[in-house]
Amino acid sequence: MDKLRNLLDEFGHIADHPEETALAWKEKTGGKVVGVGGLDIPEPLVHAAGMLPVVLLGNEEEVTLANAHVEMHQCGYIRSLVDLALKDKLAFCDELLFHDCCHIVRMLVDALHTYKEGIPKAKFAYFSPLLEYETAQRYTASEMEKLKDTLQAISGNTMTDEKLSESIRLFNRIKKLLVRLYDIRREKPGILSGWDVTQTVAAGMVMPREDYAVKLEELVDLVAALPAPETKGVPVVVHGSLCERCSRSVLEEIEACGGVIVDDDLYVGSKYFNTLYKEELAPMEALLDAYLHRVSPCPTRYEERDPGDYLAEVYNRSGAKGIIMVVVKFCEAHDYLYFTAHRRFEQLGIPEMLVETVHEGAAEGQLKTRLQGFFEKLEV
Repeated sequence: MDKLRNLLDEFGHIADHPEETALAWKEKTGGKVVGVGGLDIPEPLVHAAGMLPVVLLGNEEEVTLANAHVEMHQCGYIRSLVDLALKDKLAFCDELLFHDCCHIVRMLVDALHTYKEGIPKAKFAYFSPLLEYETAQRYTASEMEKLKDTLQAISGNTMTDEKLSESIRLFNRIKKLLVRLYDIRREKPGILSGWDVTQTVAAGMVMPREDYAVKLEELVDLVAALPAPETKGVPVVVHGSLCERCSRSVLEEIEACGGVIVDDDLYVGSKYFNTLYKEELAPMEALLDAYLHRVSPCPTRYEERDPGDYLAEVYNRSGAKGIIMVVVKFCEAHDYLYFTAHRRFEQLGIPEMLVETVHEGAAEGQLKTRLQGFFEKLEV
């Protein structure tokens, strides 16, 4: 158990202090670090170019310097990243790469470049949000080829199909290990806390992926060997936090009030790893296929399927009694997804609770009261 706790604490420290890992890797290899924003950036491309992709998640520290430049009604993720840049906490990034997924992300890039001298001008990946049309698919394929050329130019390395295939296999290995970890969590509810799972996934967004795969496999084996905990609670699925970690205070309050998180649909969670690359395809085709057929719906893309139907599948397979929707305030795309999913939950008879969060934190007393009431209703 001590070994498992040590591994979890190590992952947590890496997730909270990405600059330490990134700088150590740069010193060891002489390579470049690419700060990545957005779920749809194909990280194997960055890795195959010989660079380290570090997903920029922001943090839960108080926003101070950014308040002079970014309105309080912008999403917490954007405000946090601008604040980190102004405090020189993104200085470890040699390049910045964002997926052009919403107008606020475009504003972020302008703010970073305008208000922080010396920060690299971010590059965008322009992938089509329209997935059903052949013309959009061809356009996205051409944009991925352009991104490949850009990354080769930045790194000075040639990206062969063999290198890219190796990177895809490595990322698939990690994804499969995380899928196994989530399987264990469903089989043994309460075996890991929601925050420990979040930090385990987040560490894999920072570490050199070869090192992460080894440590993650060790962690999965340790968790698999543990007996199911005796402590029982109300099993729930948590959805939300499309660009950042789900708030620690929310996850911990869910568990303190008697909930047990048995599955999730979080960015720093199953959204990040549940779409495997098809290794039988040519490597660039595999990256395009993963973008076009992502398992988890995203409101920044046009899709025919109802997000409520997907969440109902997660709910049913997990044995949960309810769904907690954690929606970041001032995120228009997430608001649209929530109302669509909420309507579907009502039709299907799935109990659901909405939690709106801001960067400065949720109203803990109110949240506690609402969670207790929700769980009591589910236990009746």
